[in-house]
Amino acid sequence: MKTSRLFLLATVTAFAALLLTIGCNSSTKRRWLNTFFDGVPAGKTAGSAAQTGGTNAVQSAVRPRFAPSTLPKVFYHKPFEDNDCTKCHESEFSQQLVAQPPKLCFNCHKDFLTGMKVTHQPAESGDCKSCHDPHRSQNPKLLIKTGKDLCMTCHDDPLAAGKVTHQALETGDCLDCHATHASNFKGLLKKSVKDTCADCHDNVPGKKKVVHQPVDNGECMDCHTPHAGKFKGLLKRSVKDTCADCHDDVPAKGAKDIHTPVADGDCLACHDPHATDLKKLVKKSTPSLCWDCHDNFLEKAQFKHDVVEDCTGCHNPHASVEKNLLAKDVIKLCTDCHDDSELKPVKAHTGKETVSCTVCHDPHVGTNAKLVRPSAMPKP
Repeated sequence: MKTSRLFLLATVTAFAALLLTIGCNSSTKRRWLNTFFDGVPAGKTAGSAAQTGGTNAVQSAVRPRFAPSTLPKVFYHKPFEDNDCTKCHESEFSQQLVAQPPKLCFNCHKDFLTGMKVTHQPAESGDCKSCHDPHRSQNPKLLIKTGKDLCMTCHDDPLAAGKVTHQALETGDCLDCHATHASNFKGLLKKSVKDTCADCHDNVPGKKKVVHQPVDNGECMDCHTPHAGKFKGLLKRSVKDTCADCHDDVPAKGAKDIHTPVADGDCLACHDPHATDLKKLVKKSTPSLCWDCHDNFLEKAQFKHDVVEDCTGCHNPHASVEKNLLAKDVIKLCTDCHDDSELKPVKAHTGKETVSCTVCHDPHVGTNAKLVRPSAMPKP
């Protein structure tokens, strides 16, 4: 028992002597405390700032000792670099902050939240440390990780959403499109959707005469997903379903004959989804557009129906209640142009007022001026 008391007395005496030896010099305190505790920033030795450049002296004190060729780049928070702990903490050796983030951060940094319509949740709640290290980091802006790796600590990987991925996301950085802290645009975009997309897709809609309304309004996200999807062109849904969101009248209800591209949902076979120089956003004018699928029966024709250059004059390009996609009943369609004064004087028409014109006439081309079919020609 007596031995224990003597040991305790000797320990206290030695500790007191050590304190007297250390004195009140803050740099000496830090070096001594750092022997027993982690996280105590190294102080500047007397005259070191003037003799060695200040910042370099601090960096050499806090950096691990590597050979110059292997020394990693380290970025320091200015108060930490200057050993100005009380800039953020209540005292040099206290972890208690003088204010809570983000108010604390705005003592030095510009308030990037006030007046903004959309704020990043960590920034708004003051959870700055979820992205930044408050003292030092091997990444610029004191980030704990870089690029997409940082975003993926909270957000699900957007590339996992589908087979088709946006190239900008594969090769670029989230910050190419998004703001980190706050924005005036939905989704924390730096610019409007229209202007964001136009940074890369500056040829949409170009200088075309006819522009699809969603494109003209900059509503790219009405049809496309910005990150990844299951459909070509980063569409949110199939072409058929995408178009049907607005054009739900194609094909019309009750239609008996549906154009094959329409039935297949291949709207882009005929239409450009963004802009063209032609009405209805068609890629080509008729009949050139029709020749992409149909044989060109005009090439070797001796005689042509004078309306044959405009296919949509007689045919509905999407669907119809009539056969062959006719816009009307064939007799009514023909009499729109050929009235009684032209038809009744012809003896062959007598008693055939209810017979389809196409029984005797080819509606497109023929070997004679009246386009009479060989089967209907008078026998010699």
